[in-house]
Amino acid sequence: MSQGEIEILKRALKRERKAKEDAESFVEQRIFDLYTENLSLNKKFKSQSEFQQILIDNLVDALLVVDFKGNIIQSNKEARKLIGLKSDEVFPKSIREFKSNHYKEITSLFKNVNFKKNSEISLKWSFTDRKNEKKTVMIKPRLLHNFTGEAHAIQAIVRDITTQHELDLQLQKRYENQKFETLILKEFLAENDLVENSWSLVNHIARYLKTDDCVFYTLIDDKLIQIAATGNKVKYNTKQILNKLIIPVDQGIVGYVARSKKGLITKNTRQSKVYIKDDATRLSEITVPVILDNKVIGVIDSEHPEENYYKQEQLDFLTNISNSIALRVKASIIELEKNIQKQELIITKNRLELIFNSDHNAEVVESSDGSILDLGNAFLKLFRIPLDQKKAIIGMSCTTAIENLKSLFVNEEQFVTRKEELKKNQQPIVQEVLELKDGRFLSRDFIPVLLNGKLDYYVWRYRDVTLSVNYKKSIEFEKSKYKRIIDNMNLGLLEVDNDDNILSVNKPFIAMTGYSNTDIIGRKAKDLLLAEESKLNNIFKNYRETSNDDYSVLFELEIKTKDGTIRKWLTSGSEIKDINGISYGSVWVNLDITELKNLIEKNEKLIENLTDSNEELSHYAHLVSHDLKTPLRTISTFVNWIYEDNVDSLNEESINHIKTIEDTIVDMDKLISSTLQFAEIRSAVGNINSQINLSETINSLINNNFLHFKNEFEIKLPKTFPVIKYNEVQIKQIFQNLIDNSFKYRDKKKSSYVEISFEDKSDYILFKIKDNGIGIDESHHDMVFTIFKKMNRRTDSSGVGLWIIKKIIENAGGKIWFESTLGIGTTFYFTVKK
Repeated sequence: MSQGEIEILKRALKRERKAKEDAESFVEQRIFDLYTENLSLNKKFKSQSEFQQILIDNLVDALLVVDFKGNIIQSNKEARKLIGLKSDEVFPKSIREFKSNHYKEITSLFKNVNFKKNSEISLKWSFTDRKNEKKTVMIKPRLLHNFTGEAHAIQAIVRDITTQHELDLQLQKRYENQKFETLILKEFLAENDLVENSWSLVNHIARYLKTDDCVFYTLIDDKLIQIAATGNKVKYNTKQILNKLIIPVDQGIVGYVARSKKGLITKNTRQSKVYIKDDATRLSEITVPVILDNKVIGVIDSEHPEENYYKQEQLDFLTNISNSIALRVKASIIELEKNIQKQELIITKNRLELIFNSDHNAEVVESSDGSILDLGNAFLKLFRIPLDQKKAIIGMSCTTAIENLKSLFVNEEQFVTRKEELKKNQQPIVQEVLELKDGRFLSRDFIPVLLNGKLDYYVWRYRDVTLSVNYKKSIEFEKSKYKRIIDNMNLGLLEVDNDDNILSVNKPFIAMTGYSNTDIIGRKAKDLLLAEESKLNNIFKNYRETSNDDYSVLFELEIKTKDGTIRKWLTSGSEIKDINGISYGSVWVNLDITELKNLIEKNEKLIENLTDSNEELSHYAHLVSHDLKTPLRTISTFVNWIYEDNVDSLNEESINHIKTIEDTIVDMDKLISSTLQFAEIRSAVGNINSQINLSETINSLINNNFLHFKNEFEIKLPKTFPVIKYNEVQIKQIFQNLIDNSFKYRDKKKSSYVEISFEDKSDYILFKIKDNGIGIDESHHDMVFTIFKKMNRRTDSSGVGLWIIKKIIENAGGKIWFESTLGIGTTFYFTVKK
């Protein structure tokens, strides 16, 4: 490289180094400038932040900034004061630290807020702060966005409006009271009749006080007299007070108020010595005098079942009402009527009465030009229209509404044309029945309303009368059914008026008498039918002179039929009344008992003959028993003599023959005695019952008959027996026979016993006689109660005893049965009616 080229490169390198030094110096200066600017900017930002915090802390409203996770980013001192924090308490870091119900309510409030750009949003919320004070606030929320424009938190300015809210509530309550007071006064003074208006007064006051008890007393001759009331004090659907009280002015709480001329709240009537119970005891009472010219003319009184129910504001309200009534009466009813003639008041009053009392009646108000002015919720429910469509329907053309509804009715076109017909005629129509396709029936009323003689609007009122219509149909069906039954039964029905003129009869009555309808209607029953006129006259006279309208007593009459035949009837009557409760005649039910009476007479003669025959049979049985036993005793005596005289010369076979004869004689004697018992079982003596102490009867029986067997046969008895009503001979015979059977058929290989017990049932006593004897084979069970049936060849049994006691027990209204197992024992059961 030449020297020239080297110099050129040196100069270029020098220039490059100079440029590099200049560039580094510029960068260093810029960095310094930037650092200085940054420090200044930081100071500016810090100053703005401090200024902003000063503004926030001095806001008259509370401020909160909350991110979407519920964390509280910023708050001011008014926020601390609002939630009731003490000076040493830390402000919550999250809304989750609030009361659980407050957290849920706040979350719900902001969840439903629709934040729109530049929109003003206000939310009202009531809560209880940490000092347990109730507060109401107005919240104005807005979204906060970061530098990228993304929402990241909610700023809420919260204003305490508690005082304003309470004032609004008081004003609203005062407005409602004034509105209620106006309505009461309007109705109270709508008529000149104070008594009539008092009924309206007590009903309105009871509704205002939310109780079913309110009474208006008037003061006459120092006595407070009930003239209007509500609830249970009033006879249903009338203006008649039940058990009307008349209270001397020196008695009761109402008397005290009348004397003192001051309203009174009784918090607990149980602590009042002067409280007077009316239809029921109630624990709270509010009482206000009605005063005119400083003189008490009446008392308003209301009670409630809850203690300490009434408040001072209610007393103030009733006092105002009573003062207004007295002043208005004094000023003049005529002046009041002038004031309430204003058109808007009348329209409002009528519509309120017709529409908003619509839980029971579904009403629609149609303007004179055919549009819907208003309708009640009950109308929407009746026609199954959603309640939220009410606003859309108001103002709609009635023609359009009818077109929408007509498909619900069975007769669609008639529903449409009938409406136009009613509007054209302009005449009120009530209780017109319409049928729906779903099976319901509606009652419709049409009422044109006039104002100052000019048509103002129409009221259409609907009620669901399905039950009533179906009930009437059911009644008609039942009447038709029972008429067919009555016409086809063998009971003759006769309806007569109070002068005994025949009004109607049924077909069986015609058949029973032989008369036709033409022959009988309008004729006097006693002249046409009675064979013994004087007897029926006396019967009718006695029944009609009594206050009882039920002629339910049966009596017999002799009736003369058309062909002159005398028949015997059983008859009973009942008074009939019209819808006003006034008697206009009677209806008689008649049964022809002629054949039955003849049959009874025949049966009586037959019973008389059977009684005579039974007495003769019983007498014969005694004679036969005596006559048969006499030769038996003779045979027994002579056989015994033969045996004694020849005992030494008789061989063993002859002795056995004589023994057989003696056993046969004993068996024959037993059989004759049983036959006599069989004949006497239904004797008159056996039917005489008396109160029997069973303990004495059974102990006497055991001592007389079984005491000497006590070592080989135990009789177990309860501590006491019941007292029963029975024939003493027969009850002794029952127990003796059953105990005797247990003894006869005991098992001699084991220690034998019989146990007697009883159970007291509702309408009878159950006796048990249980033994551990030889038992009865199952193949012989059906023979136990059969007469003359023996299951062995014992000479001390005739086969009649169990049959006899079975007859005794059944004749007394009881039952007998047994359970037995061969080789184990037998238990007999029998019952005795109480």
